[in-house]
Amino acid sequence: MLGGRVDHQIDDKFRIRIPNAFLSEFPKGEKLYFVEYAPGCISIMPESVKNRRIGSEEDFDPDDEEFMDAMRVIFASVMPVEQDAQGRIVIPKHYREIAGLKKDVVSVGFMDFVEVWDRDRYEVKRTSMTVKQANAAYYKKRRAALAAKAEESAPAQDE
Repeated sequence: MLGGRVDHQIDDKFRIRIPNAFLSEFPKGEKLYFVEYAPGCISIMPESVKNRRIGSEEDFDPDDEEFMDAMRVIFASVMPVEQDAQGRIVIPKHYREIAGLKKDVVSVGFMDFVEVWDRDRYEVKRTSMTVKQANAAYYKKRRAALAAKAEESAPAQDE
């Protein structure tokens, strides 16, 4: 599971290196993708993570217009990551604009993918809640998910 943060900079050609601490945790040889996944940043995901988190072509229901519109938006936000021989990636203009990336950036390990934030934007987000508030929100959501899962798997009771 990825965690931690790495502060670094975008060079004059709009390139960064995915920190090795994160890159080494991705499945070896798996293609990476930029994904517009969470507001305020861009995500870099291995293909298996991308497919699990945003689905695949097998999930499409062409008769559901709202679903198809949503999938168009989501899949239009996905683009392959290309690394050069030195391991640098160019962050396309579209993604730099979405995330408000300037010179100073923060890469954050987020479970099974990496978020890339503008450093100032990240600091505002990071300081918007205390660790105590973050833990309370996380465990409230986690308990609710576990309770729902237990309820689904509980045997039906005869009346």
